[in-house]
Amino acid sequence: MIIEKLRKITKAIMADTNSEVDFDKISAEHKLAEDVGLTSISMLMLVISIEEEFSIELPIKEASQCVTVGDIIKVIEGCLDAKK
Repeated sequence: MIIEKLRKITKAIMADTNSEVDFDKISAEHKLAEDVGLTSISMLMLVISIEEEFSIELPIKEASQCVTVGDIIKVIEGCLDAKK
């Protein structure tokens, strides 16, 4: 499931921060910056990790417009569907 992989990736990216976020409870409604705590650099790391994990190339324009976890899931799903 995509959300499970995103939780794992995000947890790894944010491991060195003092974040109080429970990454195992991240849902599609969580905002990437406000709720998850991603900065522009950690968002870039997330995009790179997603591309590696799912063997896809995220469109930068779409990825940069993502506000919630659900938004990034939709972009991933679109890339995976296009790959079929």
